[in-house]
Amino acid sequence: MSSSSQGAGLQAERTALAWQRTAITASFIMVPLIVVNARLGSWLMTAIASLATMAAAVMVVGVRGRFRQLRHEYEPVSLFEPMLRVAVLTALAAGFAVVTAVVLFLS
Repeated sequence: MSSSSQGAGLQAERTALAWQRTAITASFIMVPLIVVNARLGSWLMTAIASLATMAAAVMVVGVRGRFRQLRHEYEPVSLFEPMLRVAVLTALAAGFAVVTAVVLFLS
């Protein structure tokens, strides 16, 4: 928990932590999908899932900048872009999971 004298930054800090956890979860979901698609020989899905996993790792590290901003109380920035990136990544993870499940079901 933050020891800020002002409560204004706490909600943004919790939101940044939630986005970071969501990106980490999407990464962990993608790793088994990469392995399964590689074993199935679906190299396009493997490559795309690998890129999405790397993007999730970049997002997890990118949240550190938001925490630095909260500590130094810089001017507020729009949080829409990071939220959109995490939403797209989560949708990709769900889409890859569905496609992999269908491929496994049909084979």
